[in-house]
Amino acid sequence: DINCDGCLLVDKRLFSYCQICEVRKCGLEKNIKNCAYCDKYICEKLAKWFNKVPYAKVTLEEIRKGL
Repeated sequence: DINCDGCLLVDKRLFSYCQICEVRKCGLEKNIKNCAYCDKYICEKLAKWFNKVPYAKVTLEEIRKGL
């Protein structure tokens, strides 16, 4: 189970995977709130992530609709 509150979170609900998450690392480097705000949405890293966590795509798609 993963409780992801977004890539920029640094001081609240972090868990061990946050330290090695490539998607989070990318979001931090680009200083974006989450992948829905990225110009390269859906990138290869994110597509792989969706294979592991398919409901994340639904959430990000909803965010993109509101942009």
